[in-house]
Amino acid sequence: MKYANFKEHKITRTCTVQFDKPRKYAKYLKRDFHCRCCYCNMHEDLVAVPYHVEHFIPEKIFKNKKDYLKTDYENLMWSCPKCNLSKGDKYKGDIESNSKIVNELFYNPVDTDYNTIFYRNELGGIDSDDPKGREMIKILKLYRPLHNLGWLLERLEKMCDQLEIAISRERDPERKRLLELAAGKLAREYMKKGKVFRAAYKGKKVFVQNRDADLDGE
Repeated sequence: MKYANFKEHKITRTCTVQFDKPRKYAKYLKRDFHCRCCYCNMHEDLVAVPYHVEHFIPEKIFKNKKDYLKTDYENLMWSCPKCNLSKGDKYKGDIESNSKIVNELFYNPVDTDYNTIFYRNELGGIDSDDPKGREMIKILKLYRPLHNLGWLLERLEKMCDQLEIAISRERDPERKRLLELAAGKLAREYMKKGKVFRAAYKGKKVFVQNRDADLDGE
C-alpha cells in the first residue's frame, strides 16, 4: 500500500559543456540530480561515500560501437555505489539501431518521473505496482532494508529541523522546555540509527537488539 511518494525533486539536465572524461561531469551530475542516487533516491550526505558517474547504457555494450556514449552527458547518471554495482553491465535493447539513450531493463530516471513507477510502502520500503518497476527493484536490489532505514533517517532529520524552528518561535518557557526535550531525543535517535546505517552500507555487521543484523540484505 502506498504511504508516501518516492521522491520530492525533478531531475533536469543543465550541463552544456563537453568533457573528455566521464568523471569531469561529476559536479554537474551532482547538481542536476540534487545530490541523490538516480535509482534509489538516497542522498549522498547520508551515505557518506563517494557517488559514481554511471552509464545508463553500459560501456561494455557501447564499446567499439558507439564510443561517444562514454562522455555523452545524456548517458551519464549520478548513482550510489550499491545501485551502480547492482546494475553493472545489465542491458536490453538494440544498441546498433536505436539512436536514443535507451536501456529497456530500466526506466530512464531523467525521462520518467519515478513517482509514477515507485512509492514508499507503510514500512518505508521501495515498492511498485508496475511490472518493469518490480523487476528494477529486483535487479537493483532496492528491497534492501538499508533503503527503509535511509528513508526513516531522512524523516527523522526533517522532524528535527521542524522542532528547531518550533523552539526558536516558542515564547512559553514550559512548552519550549518540552520541545527541547523532544528535539534531544530525536537527535539521539537519529545519531544511533545513522551510525547503524553507515556501518551497514559499508558492508559491516551491526549489532541491533542483542543480535547481529545484516541490513545490506545481500
